Amino acid sequence: MFNNLQKKTFLFLLLLIINSTSVMSADDMKHKKYKHDHGHSEHDEMNMPGLQGIDTTESEVNDLKTIFKNHKEIKRTVTNLDNGIKTETYSNNEEIRSAIVNHVTLMVTRIQENRNPKVMIQSPTLDKLFNNFDKIETSVELTDTGIAVIQTSEDPKVVKLLQTHASEINDMVEKGMRAIHERMMSSKKFN
Repeated sequence: MFNNLQKKTFLFLLLLIINSTSVMSADDMKHKKYKHDHGHSEHDEMNMPGLQGIDTTESEVNDLKTIFKNHKEIKRTVTNLDNGIKTETYSNNEEIRSAIVNHVTLMVTRIQENRNPKVMIQSPTLDKLFNNFDKIETSVELTDTGIAVIQTSEDPKVVKLLQTHASEINDMVEKGMRAIHERMMSSKKFN
């Protein structure tokens, strides 16, 4: 079946593969431990692969990266209305403001067209909003520093979803990716 040279070559390659995948320096081990001990650090904060969805464009993902990486430069106000929400999201940084406007207008369009991007890190609340897209009325107004959105519904359950999602976004603006990690960890506790 195998001659001696083939057996030795096979064993050598097998050992090489095993050694290359299992050798880890002390620094690597310390870094891996740090990542494990600080749950939110184990994700790829530079490339943010969790921002990919089923049909997201490179531009959409880049806008999200800009928003998450610069969340501290974003300001946001939310007013809960009897029938929905009014939000204002803005930044003094032109690049960030552009990313915000692009993202918000695209998401409004996606909801109106029921085109859920199913981004890996999106909240279950957003999925429920897409399931009720036909019950949401939206108006958008560009401002000097960002965008204002009013979303309303005659369905009290959808109103609650809108208000919950607005709160989730506020949390992301405040904490960045840490908010996503915290939400994912808390949902694992209840599953």
